[in-house]
Amino acid sequence: MFISKRQTLQTLAIAGISMAMTGFAGAATPFPTKTVRLVVPYAAGGPVDSMARALALSLSSVWGQQVIVDNRPGANEIIGATNVAKSPADGHTLMLATDPTLSLNPYLFKKLSYDPFKELIPVTRIAVSNMALVVPNSLPVSNIREFVAYAKANTGKVSYGSSGVGNGTHLAVAQFARDNGLDMIHVPYKGLAPTLQDMMGGTVQAAVGAVSVIGPFNSEGKLKVLGVSGPRRASSLPNVPTFTEAGYPKFEASFYFGVVAPAGLNPEIQSKIAADIKKIASQPDFRAANIDKFALEIILDTPAEFEAFLSKDRASAQAKITSSGAQLD
Repeated sequence: MFISKRQTLQTLAIAGISMAMTGFAGAATPFPTKTVRLVVPYAAGGPVDSMARALALSLSSVWGQQVIVDNRPGANEIIGATNVAKSPADGHTLMLATDPTLSLNPYLFKKLSYDPFKELIPVTRIAVSNMALVVPNSLPVSNIREFVAYAKANTGKVSYGSSGVGNGTHLAVAQFARDNGLDMIHVPYKGLAPTLQDMMGGTVQAAVGAVSVIGPFNSEGKLKVLGVSGPRRASSLPNVPTFTEAGYPKFEASFYFGVVAPAGLNPEIQSKIAADIKKIASQPDFRAANIDKFALEIILDTPAEFEAFLSKDRASAQAKITSSGAQLD
């Protein structure tokens, strides 16, 4: 069959357009194209803010666009989470959150101004902070087993402090007490610092808190650390056994640092953000200053791994909150 020169040119033109369209469809989605806002649900100066600012500085360099930290503290991370959930799902608004945003708030509040299941998606879980059980020097115990025996011998007389009702520091001890048949009094505070100050004064007899915060009190001889959560001993507390080593493998107490984004984000962008954060946080200098310094366990999940973790963590959080009866509205 004879094919004219004109027909040949038309065929080549159509093929060229098709290839161009295919190439365009398969091309990576441009990101970022403008300033990126990293929301922090706490005031400036704390560990979450510190990590966010280090990330923002490094990401600005990698992305060639400015990444700014936007502090929106208050209401158990709800103010920050709501702002992010209602933002455009283009990757230019992110949030560095901890447990309340994704795991705790859905069960602590009957109504929320954001939906953590439908309006936010996980990007990467950067690190986990394990916790330590601490008691005053005056308490006549030297390990976890002795503490349990002491609490049983003094039913209803031993009090434990926390950073507030429904906080991880409350739920962890409440669950430990139920698991071991202990009747202890919960004394909520507005943070771990006043809890530890009152403990040194003899007002409360136990508490759990981040290893990075409690460790110095132990090294200075102000308080006694009996055990740490997590799969291994803390490098800053090498002589303190884990709860598993001490015979209490069911004990869970930790909180995570994770980046989340508005739901609907392009999966390519979601994966790119996670991968770029992993590269940054894996660098020795970044890790030393922002992970190891605060006795954190580095994780660096993919979005899918973070999602799988959340499925289990939310079930655990719901069980702990239901058992404790904690409610914040």
